[in-house]
Amino acid sequence: MAKSKMTDIRNLSVDELIKAGESKRAELFALKFQAAVGSLEQTHRIKEIKKEIARIELTLAERRLSGENTNKVIKADYNAAVAEAEKAGKEVRAKQRKMIEEQYNQQFGTEVEENDMQQAMAEAMAAGQEEKAEVKAEEKKEAKKPSPRKKVTKENKDDAKK
Repeated sequence: MAKSKMTDIRNLSVDELIKAGESKRAELFALKFQAAVGSLEQTHRIKEIKKEIARIELTLAERRLSGENTNKVIKADYNAAVAEAEKAGKEVRAKQRKMIEEQYNQQFGTEVEENDMQQAMAEAMAAGQEEKAEVKAEEKKEAKKPSPRKKVTKENKDDAKK
């Protein structure tokens, strides 16, 4: 399969190679932009485009060594590539947002209101404070109990010496 890609690239003219290389660079830039924003679904595509750019550069180097003029400037349209990437990114972000909302609704129900959440938090805090009060009361009871001691008398001392 790689041989067919290389033969396709080798059949292109120098102008077409330079134009294809620039368009691939613009596409790579757009994909990296999407990856940075977090809306890139096909991360493997970056690696593929880098390989395609390398194939084009290899063919251009071969042509340069064979004596052809490859020092031509053809500019790629980066704005179009970024606009296309932004359009695809918006679709991906919308799909992600929809999926997250569905998961949230499945987990917590669709009718979760702010008042319900505040009431649940207040009940949880009250229950936590009651538990803390019970634990403190138990600690105080344990702290008040002195440890039992034996009374030391002269008789006990004499018995202990023997």
